[in-house]
Amino acid sequence: MTEFATHLPAPTPRARLQKLTRRNHTESFLRMVAALFAAARPTQWPKNLLLFAAPAAAGVLSEPHIALQALAASVAFTLGSAATYFLNDLRDLDADRSHPTKCRRPLASGRISAKLGYAAALFLAAASMLTAMTVGWMTFIGLCTYLALTTSYSLYLKRFPVIDILVVAMGFVLRAGTGALATGVVVTSWFLLVTFFGALYIVTAKRQAELQSKTELMTPVSAEGLPPTTSRTTLSLYTKSWLEQTVTLALTSAIICYSLWAVQHPGTPLAAGLIQASILPFVATLLRYGYLCSRGDGQRPEHLMFSDGFLAAAAITWMLTAMAGIYLAVSL
Repeated sequence: MTEFATHLPAPTPRARLQKLTRRNHTESFLRMVAALFAAARPTQWPKNLLLFAAPAAAGVLSEPHIALQALAASVAFTLGSAATYFLNDLRDLDADRSHPTKCRRPLASGRISAKLGYAAALFLAAASMLTAMTVGWMTFIGLCTYLALTTSYSLYLKRFPVIDILVVAMGFVLRAGTGALATGVVVTSWFLLVTFFGALYIVTAKRQAELQSKTELMTPVSAEGLPPTTSRTTLSLYTKSWLEQTVTLALTSAIICYSLWAVQHPGTPLAAGLIQASILPFVATLLRYGYLCSRGDGQRPEHLMFSDGFLAAAAITWMLTAMAGIYLAVSL
């Protein structure tokens, strides 16, 4: 064996160079794929689980064809939202590059070129619309409305205070409403009101956390009136008192609407009791989230659920209690 090996021809420099080149190309391709995946913001994708909310609240999510319709609609919105994240980052390139943490985003750091970013946005938008069409025309219309709203936000609307908060909140409502359209579920006004005021509360509390963080890390103000620690142009236009008032309004409205939905929900005494009991963990979830945001910890709400045990426990208890009451009422 040793004698045979000694007669094998040694690799030529050209062969070694070709092998090294192929390895470099593979590594570059994998890095690009990883950067594209990161730019699509997978941590934001759980927002699209809201498309399951309407069929879940109606007690029909256990039916396979309903679950598949909701899943397909959720995939469509995941692709569409990823497209808008690319567009938003492309519009904020200069601001993100001067931000202490956003400068590490794939587009701002240069790991993805602007040309590739626009191509990815167009591809994801087209894929989302094709996926929505497989569910139905109403889902397609809901998705196109969402894309138009979020594109307008990225291009123009996010410059205006109040409007930027309302637009983001309406994005949540469109998700929930399209989930109902995709599955043929008729939702109540209470459902839509809870979704809107809950979303308004989450978004406004996030702005409150961002303002709190900006105040704590205050640096000399630039000529545009914005400290270099933030890339959100409307943040300097909000006041602490106004955000506190809006958070209180949204929180109060969400609790009232949810409570009215819960106490009016039909069912056996046990099922109705469980749904009404879900009011307590619902309130606890909102209060804990507001507390964390008031400390400046809510700049990334998607991470709070995994980093704060109290918030996670309250949210899980709320969902389990509400779903137990809903599906018990349906099954009896």
